[in-house]
Amino acid sequence: MAKDKERSINPAQAQRRLEKAKALKKGKAEVQARRNEKLARRNPDRLQRQIDNLKAAEESGQPLRPSEKQHLEELERDLRAVKKAREALGDKAPTFDGDESVRRIPMPKDTPPPIPRQHHTPRRATNANMEPLGEGRGRGEAQATTTIVPVPVPLPPPPPAAAQPKPKPEPKTVYEAAPVIKDLRKEAVSKFVPTVVRMKQEAVKGQSGRLLEPEEMDRLEREGYIPGASSQPGQPSPVESGAAIGTGPKTGSPAMNATPPTEVNTSKMRTVQIEDVEDEDI
Repeated sequence: MAKDKERSINPAQAQRRLEKAKALKKGKAEVQARRNEKLARRNPDRLQRQIDNLKAAEESGQPLRPSEKQHLEELERDLRAVKKAREALGDKAPTFDGDESVRRIPMPKDTPPPIPRQHHTPRRATNANMEPLGEGRGRGEAQATTTIVPVPVPLPPPPPAAAQPKPKPEPKTVYEAAPVIKDLRKEAVSKFVPTVVRMKQEAVKGQSGRLLEPEEMDRLEREGYIPGASSQPGQPSPVESGAAIGTGPKTGSPAMNATPPTEVNTSKMRTVQIEDVEDEDI
């Protein structure tokens, strides 16, 4: 029967259980070591003084409050834990007493006596009607202590600093957006040109793709399309006349609205006189 039990045990599973137990033990040891280090940093003498003060107040005949009793129990429990932790650490436990050679150095004559520490107990709501009147109000009387307040001495004015040269202003580039002024009259003459006038201008410049006959060149020169040609006074230029025509109301395409400029009649006026002549043969 024992052999069957030994056969049923899995060696791999037993090894895992052993490793798990070792890990748990190691974790508990680390937690306990950190707890001991934390408790060892607390000063047991200070805890003992707080316990003695509370016990002295209780022995004086004044009963402790429930919160003070609870605080006393916590202090006693913490003191036992701190002593146990310091014993566990041994020489590694921190020390709170200073060097004896330093503690024997006397203080200067003008040094005021040290102010005793006041251990504050947790406050709780009290009824003012239950407190006694007079100077002996509450547990313990306030002791008047003399304190020396240092008076600040004004420092002498600093010496005048040497005049430092003023830094030169750095050149800066300022970008401005000035308004663009346009001459609408010139734009109207240059842009709004009738189709017929534009075709004649292109023909003069040779952009129409065909050659002009001499008669057509003469006619265009008389109409003022060729620059430098003299035009009759008082006659508007073809561009101006075309622009004026284009500014009127339009009904249809630009080619229908545009009208060719009036050709200048340069032929002379001829007069014809009819005379009655008698026939000599009759």
